[in-house]
Amino acid sequence: MSLVALVVGPERADVATSSRETLAGLAGPLSPGDPQQIRTGPGGRPDNCRTDDRGTSRPTAAPTDVQWRELVGVMTPTSASAGPLHTDATMWWCFAHTPTGAVLAAHVIPVQLSGASWRIVAEQQIVPGESRDAFVTARTAAKETNPRDDTVGRFTGFSVESYSDDSATIRLLVTNPVAGHLSTTVAVRWRDGDWKVALQDDGSLYSSVKQASPSDFIMWGA
Repeated sequence: MSLVALVVGPERADVATSSRETLAGLAGPLSPGDPQQIRTGPGGRPDNCRTDDRGTSRPTAAPTDVQWRELVGVMTPTSASAGPLHTDATMWWCFAHTPTGAVLAAHVIPVQLSGASWRIVAEQQIVPGESRDAFVTARTAAKETNPRDDTVGRFTGFSVESYSDDSATIRLLVTNPVAGHLSTTVAVRWRDGDWKVALQDDGSLYSSVKQASPSDFIMWGA
């Protein structure tokens, strides 16, 4: 489910074979933090999640305040202005309601889903439905691995394929551990005051992987 899975292809699972125990308790996505917390902040957001949402234009360059942080063994871009503003032990969340915020969410959330807290992330940061059930079933059945550093793709660029107030499609550019670059897309939706990942119909995080040229992307510069 990490960048390694992006390169070799996500595992599939038949939802019909899932058990009640596998899918029990997935009622979200909820506001990160206390599930009982009422979202009383501006725009129905949690009180402790305030972002500058004025930058509604699609980005033409990487955020100037980008910082790279390790998340589940992957160097992942973050931004003090676009998010994630909260980097808790179990989950990184609170993204700006902007195209750049959607870009950061499309990088961060899928990476988190390869970590030990993946079930909490799945409940709170994936749009609910049959696709999420399929993902949980596949993730539960997947064997844990510890990939070598040289087998993990590295984020190098991005582009915003589409954007509206409530949805976005972000294309990611990653290095191919063999040679060159690969690209894929992640869809996100604005729901419950933050960006959530909208999975593929079969429960996959990413669309099909393709060979790509860096010239078609905004480069992170790191």
